[in-house]
Formats: sequence, C-alpha cells, structure tokens
Amino acid sequence: MPLEGDSNFKGLKKAYAKGVELKGKTLGVLGFGRIGQATAKVALGAGMKVVAFDPFIEKANLQLDFFDGQSVNFEIKTISKEDVLKQADFLTLHVPAQKDYVIDEAEFKLMKDGVILANAARGGVVNEVALVKAIESGKVAGAALDVFENEPKPEMQLLMNSALSLTPHTGAATNEAQDRIGTELAEQIISILG
Repeated sequence: MPLEGDSNFKGLKKAYAKGVELKGKTLGVLGFGRIGQATAKVALGAGMKVVAFDPFIEKANLQLDFFDGQSVNFEIKTISKEDVLKQADFLTLHVPAQKDYVIDEAEFKLMKDGVILANAARGGVVNEVALVKAIESGKVAGAALDVFENEPKPEMQLLMNSALSLTPHTGAATNEAQDRIGTELAEQIISILG
C-alpha cells in the first residue's frame, strides 16, 4: 500500500477496487520447468487456461491432486513465445538468468492491453524501464516483481509506482520451501557421496 494509506485509506480502497478474476483468463508461462509447471497447476485449479513456452519442453503432463485421492490430468503443449505473449491475460516468468532481456519493448508490443506480469525468476530478464513505459501507456495494468535488475536496491521509479507490487526476493521464503530445499540438497550430497 502506498505511503498515503494512513491518511487516505478510503480513497485508496476505491482506487484499487477494480480487480479481475482469474477464472476464465489465460495465464502465459515463460519457462515451463518444475516451477513453471507448479505455477500452471495453481492456475488450472483456479479455472484458468494455461499457455506455455519453453525452448526445451514440447509438452508436459500435469496432475492436479485433490482431496480423497481424486486427481485430474492435463496435457499442456508448449507454443511459441510470441503466441504466449499475444494470448496471455497474465504472464509469469520462470526462466534462468539470461544475457539479454526476455521481456523488452518488442515483447510488450505483442502483449494484450491490460496484461498483468509477474517475475519471481531472475532479475535482469525484464527491462524495467520498458516495463514502466508499458504501465504508463496502459499496455501493462500491473506487475508483481520479486527480483530486480539492481538488487538489493530497486530503482526508485519501481518503488514509487502504484501499479507494481514488489517483494524483496522472498519468493521461496516459506517454511515449506526451505524444508524442500534442505531435503533436495541432502539428497544431492548423498547421491554424490554414494
């Protein structure tokens, strides 16, 4: 919430009361490895259509497990990056660090007007200057960033932009995620030491 929340709560409530539902919307996933697929499962559970791009994965079979042993299977065939950008109402990035931007001015031009972007992958994969321009033009309705080009101190134009939701690189900072990381590390050490 912006700094003026303590003095203008009602005004902020009105300004932010124009959300959209996820059900029926399209989630575009760039990077369809383990984390991208886990994100897709959440989106499918919320009633979203999922489109994905990954240069190394042609398709993925996702199983959504529910209560009482019930499950539903989905096959997601990846499509081109350009098609994902054109179709997505929401776009999420799950890519490794790159030499060049994954999302730059050309990619923003392909997106639907009003798209919402999330990057919890790596800083430097989204051109933040182009992102701010896309927000100002209405191309991007909002964005959630957990990683930044200039960590640990994001640019002031990001920090002060009310269309951005920012977190300090804490995407995996849950107790459960840290337990899984510890278990994975232990398993890797055991497999190396034999």
